[in-house]
Amino acid sequence: MPEEIELEMAKIQRLREVLVRRESELRFMMDDIQLCKDIMNLKSELQNLVKKKKTKMDKQREDELIQKIHRLVQKRDFLVDDAEVERLREKEEDREMAEFLRTKLKPIDKATQSPTRTPGLNKEEVYPPH
Repeated sequence: MPEEIELEMAKIQRLREVLVRRESELRFMMDDIQLCKDIMNLKSELQNLVKKKKTKMDKQREDELIQKIHRLVQKRDFLVDDAEVERLREKEEDREMAEFLRTKLKPIDKATQSPTRTPGLNKEEVYPPH
């Protein structure tokens, strides 16, 4: 039946969306991990500079490290904010898809549960070919 094919296509599309979302989540996680590693490395280098007696170059390097750490933290904050917006958008899409599937399943459920055939009619008369 065309309704069943349409429903199956919607399910396949939904699965595709889920897989794309999961890929996006994994990319986010990889980026987040890399940013955290970079921040930790810079902090470690900064701590080593803070411990020793500083030359003018050391002070400049310290300032550079602080600026780099600040930029990476801002980048990570943006990444986290972006992920939250994406999560909210996906939640809304999930709600819309659930509603769509619910409305599509009702007519199919009714057709399979309560036969619309009347005595004397065969299947082709009830469901004419398209």
